[in-house]
Amino acid sequence: MIHGQKIAALCVAEIQNEDMESMIYPLHSTLEKKGWKTFIFNSCTSMYFDVPFDRGEAGVFKLIPYDQVEVVIVYARSIKKSSIVDDIVASAKQYDKPVIIIDDDERREGAIHVNFDESDAFRHLMLHLVEHHHLKKINCISGIKGNYISDRRTDIYKEVLAEYGIPFEEQRLGYGLFWGDATRHVMEDFLKDPKDLPEAIVCLNDTMAIIACEMLNERGIAVPDDIIVTGFDGIVQEKYNVPRISTCRRDMDKFAEFVYDIVEESCNTGKAEKQYFFPYVFDASESCGCKRTSVTNVNITISEMYKRLDNSMQYDRSMTNMLTQLVKLENKDEIFITLKEYVQEDVWFCYNSDFMVGGESRTEEYSQHRYETKPFTECIDSNRFFVNDEDIVNKHIELKELVPDWEEVQKRNEPVVFFSLHSQADICGYAVAFAKSGRYIEFGTSVQRIQKLILNMDNGIGMLLHQGALRAVNQKLMNIQSGIIAGFADLVESRDDSTGQHVKRTGEYFRILASHLAKLPRYAGLLTEEELELMYKAAPLHDIGKIKISDVILNKPGRLTPEEFEIIKTHTLEGNQIIFHTMANLEEENYLKTAGEIALYHHEKWDGSGYPHHLVGEEIPLSARIMAVVDVFDALTSKRVYKDAYSLDKAYDILQSSSGSHFDPDIVQVFMENREEIEQVFMETFSVE
Repeated sequence: MIHGQKIAALCVAEIQNEDMESMIYPLHSTLEKKGWKTFIFNSCTSMYFDVPFDRGEAGVFKLIPYDQVEVVIVYARSIKKSSIVDDIVASAKQYDKPVIIIDDDERREGAIHVNFDESDAFRHLMLHLVEHHHLKKINCISGIKGNYISDRRTDIYKEVLAEYGIPFEEQRLGYGLFWGDATRHVMEDFLKDPKDLPEAIVCLNDTMAIIACEMLNERGIAVPDDIIVTGFDGIVQEKYNVPRISTCRRDMDKFAEFVYDIVEESCNTGKAEKQYFFPYVFDASESCGCKRTSVTNVNITISEMYKRLDNSMQYDRSMTNMLTQLVKLENKDEIFITLKEYVQEDVWFCYNSDFMVGGESRTEEYSQHRYETKPFTECIDSNRFFVNDEDIVNKHIELKELVPDWEEVQKRNEPVVFFSLHSQADICGYAVAFAKSGRYIEFGTSVQRIQKLILNMDNGIGMLLHQGALRAVNQKLMNIQSGIIAGFADLVESRDDSTGQHVKRTGEYFRILASHLAKLPRYAGLLTEEELELMYKAAPLHDIGKIKISDVILNKPGRLTPEEFEIIKTHTLEGNQIIFHTMANLEEENYLKTAGEIALYHHEKWDGSGYPHHLVGEEIPLSARIMAVVDVFDALTSKRVYKDAYSLDKAYDILQSSSGSHFDPDIVQVFMENREEIEQVFMETFSVE
């Protein structure tokens, strides 16, 4: 119990399927009237294929609080992966809680089995055709050969024929595999001889019966006037067919009472039988002629179908819009703000405490939350999305509490449905939703909406996590690239008898100077944050072209000859070529442009006397004008093979005297105004040397 409340855990897959809705809702309604609460643990897929997404869906069954629920009820036929059912049974057994398994082909130790007894109903159907309608030419569309259900119904078909002296003819039996294309092939065989049409076609499920009616109608053969058609199972889709199918169905309201009695007996006495059977009943309807199609009923059916279709289409459009918004997001807070615009049911989203910590995907830790390992953290963060609430309500709970607000659950009579939230096999949390409690249609529309919301949420989570992982990988690659570039630049500088600190100093000088320039109105539009970042990253490559210059010239201790100086000047052209040819596949176009400009033009002078192209004033790119100042300043204050280092004061005097001739006056002025920061970098880097 939870706070004195008896809880039944219903385990199901694909609750959004109308046939599952028709089973689940009556049981919830019955339990609710008897003072119970139903917690429905639902997988949006049947898990038949056992792909990673299915394993993520299965995480919902790990939420079941076996120590707090009174009974676990499993709709086994909806859960196509048998090992999941086995896990549920084993877990309940550990807590000595009864497990009721509905409609299962297997026998599982420690479980109470409730199956449907169809034999009497199907025999009744066959007898109805032979005795009431006096038919002899009865064809049968069976299911899958070798399937227990299919073979059992086929045997009854043959037995009734034999009892009434009707010979069994092999050509009157076909296998429709319980579904579409195979059924159509069987029908084509049945109808290929117009002179030997059957009087009735007995289909072993309603789906095949509906297809048979469609094909007969396509050929102008009237049902039931020309050929009678019957089905089996009483699926929800049958009520939308015209004519309604004569079939064998289960009375789900009576079945709910039947299961409730078993629940009470198993919980109160612990002496419930291990096997129960609930009968089908034959419902003679329109497709055998025992009832006649009413125009009013047809209109009601069509109107109902249209409303559901229109509602579904509108909601699908809303979900598509939501998904397009989720694609753009970068953190979980943005997800929840966006969801508020689209959620149309009352839902809590509960996520693991380590999900998207700090707004980034913790991929390695996140991937440990799987069905097989530890799907959920002990502490859960939740967000409340209730339709009538304007704000998103955040709350932290312990996993054992499961529901963020138990008082809210107690005061409401709607079914509480749980879903796993995940990206493929990786689980990040769960959703708790209140489905509408109106009978069937309202409940069905509600769970279908919630299911679509959850699937879109899963897609959004997947995209968010993958984008986070891509950003992390890209950042690593960028760091590697930056390291390679810096190492490359250091290697070049080391050939110039430098310690490699030149690259670091000029980079820091550049950062200080450019950031202060960006504060001036004149440069604010040019030196955006993006442009500054490109410049900082590109600055270390300003002398990359020196790699093409001979060591003899590069490290010559004396004055260079005019010929040697001409060779030195080519490093600007060579540097530009290296950047565009070597790094074209590593960096984006904007970076290449900035790095190329700095390498090519950082020896141009404000008065046009520089090289290689003798640009004047603002013809020189701003990045190169900034680089010119910091490069010369560092050259002046550093020792080289051909000179001693100048003092800081002398270096400043040289810059000042060259303002307006060598350098952009504005840039020199800002450089001089920030001497304290420049000298701090100078002292730190030279102390390293």
